[in-house]
Amino acid sequence: MIRYQESLTPSWTFHLALLVVLPMGFGMLAPINIIAGYVAAVTFYAVSLVVFIVFAPRIIVTDSHFRAGRAVIERTLVGDTTVIEKPERNGALSDARTWKVIRAWIPRGLSIVVNDPNDPTPSWYVSTRNPEKLRDALRGI
Repeated sequence: MIRYQESLTPSWTFHLALLVVLPMGFGMLAPINIIAGYVAAVTFYAVSLVVFIVFAPRIIVTDSHFRAGRAVIERTLVGDTTVIEKPERNGALSDARTWKVIRAWIPRGLSIVVNDPNDPTPSWYVSTRNPEKLRDALRGI
């Protein structure tokens, strides 16, 4: 059973910023054909948008496992969790061995200690819009 699920898709402000690809696509083909320039602009924007949505990492907590992006860990190996706010993020990311699922448009995150002596990864850092809900799901609340 899924206890928590989130997709780290960009915010609506990012979609506005992505509009910068419109003039780029238009400028590539407009000197050759104005219609092709418009088609290229809309196509570039649509493809960029689909890529950011389809390839967005997912966070899933089930009864037995925790998945963040491509990594999966058993919930029995999940240790202490700490909610990380934007000003504290650099300190949480300083260890190069930490598994990181970071999205710049999501300022908050959760730091999760890994209690596996055979795993060289001491902790995970996961960007999330709802770190409290993710923490509660990992604790089984």
